Amino acid sequence: MKNQLFVWVITFLCLSLNSCSDEKDDSSKKQLITNAGVTEANQMVRPGDIVHIYGDGFQEGDQVDFEFRWDTGDAMFPEGLLSFVSAEIVERHSNGMSIRMPYRKPESRVEIFLNRANDRMSLGKVQLADGQTPKDFRLYGINNTSNTIETAWADSKENVAGGKTWDITARPDFHSVLNMVYTYGLCGLSNVNGVPQPFFLDFCTGEWKSLNYNNYSTLALAIRGNIIAALQMRNNTNRYSLHYISTDLEQSNYATKTRSNMSPIINGFELPDGFNAGQFGDYPGVFMQDDRTILLSAKTGERKWAPVVYTPQGFFALKEMEADALIPFYFNVRPDGDLASTYKKMTGYVISSSSDKGGSRFCLLSNDVDNTLWEQNLLTELPDKVVAVAHRPDRYGTLTVLTEKDGKYAVSDYDWNSKEWKSNDELLDVPYGSIVWAN
Repeated sequence: MKNQLFVWVITFLCLSLNSCSDEKDDSSKKQLITNAGVTEANQMVRPGDIVHIYGDGFQEGDQVDFEFRWDTGDAMFPEGLLSFVSAEIVERHSNGMSIRMPYRKPESRVEIFLNRANDRMSLGKVQLADGQTPKDFRLYGINNTSNTIETAWADSKENVAGGKTWDITARPDFHSVLNMVYTYGLCGLSNVNGVPQPFFLDFCTGEWKSLNYNNYSTLALAIRGNIIAALQMRNNTNRYSLHYISTDLEQSNYATKTRSNMSPIINGFELPDGFNAGQFGDYPGVFMQDDRTILLSAKTGERKWAPVVYTPQGFFALKEMEADALIPFYFNVRPDGDLASTYKKMTGYVISSSSDKGGSRFCLLSNDVDNTLWEQNLLTELPDKVVAVAHRPDRYGTLTVLTEKDGKYAVSDYDWNSKEWKSNDELLDVPYGSIVWAN
């Protein structure tokens, strides 16, 4: 209901702004080119299709944008509106352009505009087929042997059997993977000339999108609500600060785009003494409840790891420990079980070791980052080595865990409410090196 109200408000504002704009200057009726039109005018086209516009008088800097209108099914606000959406220009000619129709939009009536400086000219209209992406969460596995990402689990079995796979051969080291809801793709790190860089793999197109436009070295990624944050070193200062890198990622959620109104931490901090950037980034960082503190892990040697915490005051290293891996994790809970209540974020580290070295312990870390005894705050444990941890946002109080034993990998769930582990018979022997819930 909140999402619907948000879209109604946005729709109303857009209509009001358009009305005011029309009263002042009907720029869309200006004659920027002559003999203009759309080859596919009034036809039904699909997301990803190429549409052709033509005319005489195109200029080099001309751009194209869309206006989408769709039926909401609500009597109070029957029509949704999304305007001034930039088009991807695939090819330019002296007398026309080829543009790609976008994904993630509802079935819409689309008007196409030529945009030149502050002037706008309508070229024609097409009908766009529904391109909205899945709303249900699915478990994806990264198969490092075949260099693919696969659908490992979904509520509907038809979404798994024979499901689509995505080739990651172009970035076989894609790791530290996480998902921003409704984007239908994954964010993660990949090295470019030895420098860790954030990328987005678009499930709609299979294409990679760089989220780092100036080749900044990225220490780690973390998810904060609907925002991907990156700890980056900028301008070769040896100081790392927090930057939000996902504002250009579109969410297929009532055809709105994400926009952050939260300010990142702009102060840069050096790493603690004795640490270097190459020790970080194996796993995504985790924001704690205050949304200002990030749990990170650093590999300091063979079976040696240290928790490192990033705060508005700087980096702080906690006591080093022996483990095969040290994995930050989080999950959201409703303390009183009431879905209308405010959720609470539970955060901590998995101190992961193989069964012959004691297995894995899930320990919670409170907001007191100076707590040197945090590893005694035991949540649960497993006899096997934990490889990856994921949380499904619409399942409060659950963790999904990938474990390894004798070279075999399996997926199981932990329920904070019942304090029980549950294995999945269909995921007892999987080829994945990492997992993530996404939609």
